[in-house]
Amino acid sequence: MKTFLVPTDFSDSSLRALDYACDLAKEVGAKVIVCHIYDQSALPSFVIAREKAHNEECQQKMSNFLAKSQCEGAMTEPVIKGGNVVEEIVDAIDELGVSLVVMATAGEKSLKERFFGTRTEAIAKRGLCSVLVLPESGTIKPIEHIVYAADFENGDQVTVLQLMQLKELFNSTLTFLHIKSKSQPDLINDEYVKEELIKQFPQADIQFVEIANENVAEGISRFVHETNTSLLSFTMLNRIFLERMTHNSVSAKLLRNLNLPMLALPENGRLLDLQRPANSD
Repeated sequence: MKTFLVPTDFSDSSLRALDYACDLAKEVGAKVIVCHIYDQSALPSFVIAREKAHNEECQQKMSNFLAKSQCEGAMTEPVIKGGNVVEEIVDAIDELGVSLVVMATAGEKSLKERFFGTRTEAIAKRGLCSVLVLPESGTIKPIEHIVYAADFENGDQVTVLQLMQLKELFNSTLTFLHIKSKSQPDLINDEYVKEELIKQFPQADIQFVEIANENVAEGISRFVHETNTSLLSFTMLNRIFLERMTHNSVSAKLLRNLNLPMLALPENGRLLDLQRPANSD
């Protein structure tokens, strides 16, 4: 069975992520693991009763959290554990066969935490499965226009298969966006890559757009705003692409305004499976 994972700190933003995950799970027949990890190091190790009391408190918070959600009709399973948040979530992804993690931005002051979240980024960088990041605020629009930020330096065949599932699920358009920059010269001929993708996926109906901009993030930001993009996707390629976007000071200023869902696909991790069940209407 498909399995989604929603980490929660019981905040409104994580409730937003849970509701979105449940809606998606009902569409594709997936189970949603709702996971809360509390930091054991913050509890006195010599007070066993204190940890037990804290666990019981978390259980009550989880119950209240699920009661506020709009997950009726979805299969949900709560999990509460103590430990390092990132490591426990990574272990859960591996052990439970999770194909999609759904998280919301946390709203901290720094861009890196506000835009992608330090924990969210750490989980995505492990490359175990896809990570869907939702904006902290604002209306999440129907997924009508998907933009994939492509560098055309790596094989995109598996990526296309996953994005085509999204395209079909949401009945949306799909655009491969490539930002050409002199500071980041192409190692492989772009036209060759596009031609090969078209040959392999003749029915895919993919639009290819190339824009020249010395700042990759600025080019992406401008394009998604001008085209009313509803989902921006990219592949985690050995930690390079995301870092190139988030660590640049100019990019930081621009990305602060990207208030839309983002999907990080792993280079070698578990494939995203968003096909509807065979018996689905």
